[in-house]
Amino acid sequence: MSPAPPYGPANTAPLDRGQLPPVLPPPDIELPAIQKAILPGGLRVWFVERHALPHIALNLVIDAGTDHDPPSMPGLTAFTAEMLEAGTSTMSALAIADRLDFIGAALSIHAALDGTSAAMYTLTKHFSEAVGVLGEIFSSPVFPPEEIERVRSQRRTALLQQRDRPAYVANMAFHRILYGTHPYGNDPTGTEASLNAIAREDIKGFYETHLRPTSATLIVVGDAEAEPLSAELQKAFGNWKQGSGEPHPVEPVPVPPLRKVYLLDKPGAPQSEIRIGCQSLRRNTPDFFPVIVMNRILGGQFSSRINRNLREEHGYTYGAWSAFRFAKQEGPFVALGGFISDKTDRAIVELLSEIDGMHAHGITQAELDFSKKGICGSFALNFETPLQIANTLQNIVLYGLPDDYYQQYVRNVQAVTLEDVARVSRKYLDSSTMSILVVGDVAKIKEPIEKLELGELVVARDEKRL
Repeated sequence: MSPAPPYGPANTAPLDRGQLPPVLPPPDIELPAIQKAILPGGLRVWFVERHALPHIALNLVIDAGTDHDPPSMPGLTAFTAEMLEAGTSTMSALAIADRLDFIGAALSIHAALDGTSAAMYTLTKHFSEAVGVLGEIFSSPVFPPEEIERVRSQRRTALLQQRDRPAYVANMAFHRILYGTHPYGNDPTGTEASLNAIAREDIKGFYETHLRPTSATLIVVGDAEAEPLSAELQKAFGNWKQGSGEPHPVEPVPVPPLRKVYLLDKPGAPQSEIRIGCQSLRRNTPDFFPVIVMNRILGGQFSSRINRNLREEHGYTYGAWSAFRFAKQEGPFVALGGFISDKTDRAIVELLSEIDGMHAHGITQAELDFSKKGICGSFALNFETPLQIANTLQNIVLYGLPDDYYQQYVRNVQAVTLEDVARVSRKYLDSSTMSILVVGDVAKIKEPIEKLELGELVVARDEKRL
C-alpha cells in the first residue's frame, strides 16, 4: 500500500475546470464604536480599541491639503509637510529619526489633495515615547534654514525626474486643462519657480495659519483604552497652540472647459499617453456607490471593458483604465493609458466608444453581480491592521461621512441596482463634455486625429501653453 500524502488524503474527485469555484459571502466587518474626545487645545481625538496585538496606530488628519496652496505658490503645502520632521525646538531631524528608530516606531507625514496626515505606528509599551515625539513635531517645529535648502534641492530634483515621465506629464497637463490655476490643477510638488521662491517665512506662515489643533483630528486605533490615553495625549499635544491667522477658504473649482482636443508634443515618442475626461464628483456624493460599481466594469479592473478592448482585442496597449478621483470638490473622471503611437487615433475612438456604450446602455445583470462581488469581497482587506483602520477612517474626517459609513459600506454596495448604474452612467459619462489630451509625437499623430473631427485642436510643446 502506498503511503498517504503527508498533508491528508488525496482528493481523487475529477476537477471540472469549466466551473468557477463558488463565491463565498463577504466577511463581516465589525469595527468597535468610535469614542470621541476633544483636548483642551481643541484637538479632536477618535479612539477605536483593537486588542488583538500590542500595537497602536495613530493618524493625525489636518483639514488642509494641497488644495490650500496659494495660487502663486504651488507646492507650499507639501514642502511644509516635509519640513515638519526637519527639527523641533529640542530635536534635530537626525534626533527625531534616532528616537523613533530606537523604539521601532514608524512615522510618515504626507500632504494629499484634501488634507495633510501624519501616520504613526508603535508598540503599545512605547506609546508614550512615540506620541511625545509626534506632539513635539507639530507643536514646536523650527524649520531650520539648512534643512529647507536640503528639501528644496530634493524637490527640484524630483520635479526634473517627473518631467521626463510622459505619464506624469500627461496627468499634470490634464489636471491643468480641467482646473486651470485652481490648486486641483497644479502639480503638488510645485514648479521650478515656486520651489525657488518658497522661503522660511512662507513655510512658517502656512504652518501657523493652517496646521492648527482646531483643524485636526487624531485617530488612535489599537491596544489601548481611551481614558488612560487621554492624559498621554494631553501631555504630548498640550503645547500645540492656535496659529496667528485665520485659514483662508479654498476657491471653488472653475467652470468646466468646453470640449477640445489637446496635443502636447513629445518628438520621437514611441507611444502616446491619452487622457479623456471631465470634472465629475465630490467624495460625499450620494451617487458614490453606483458610480464605483459602474466604473469597475468600465475601466476599474484588469478585466474591465476598456482593458479588454484596448489591450486584449486590439493590442494597442499594455493596460488602459478609467477612474473617478473623488475629492472635497468636483474631482476628475478620466479614461487613460499609454498606446502605440501609430494607433493613437484608433485608441481614442475605442476609448470614446466604451464611454459612450456605458453612457447609453449601462451594464448587464451578470456584470452588476460580478462588480459587486469584487468590491465586497476585497473590502475587508482595508481593515486588517490598526494602521489600515486609522488611514481608512481618515475619509470620514475629511469628507464629513457618517460615523457608521464603513459598517454600512457592503450593504450600500449590495443595494446598487441596474437602474442606479444606468442613471449615473447617463449623468456622468457624456463624452461630448469631455476634454481629450494626447502627449505624443505630433508629427505622427496630428493628421489622423484631425480626421476624427472631435473638436477644436490645440497643439503645444509645453504643458503651460495648453
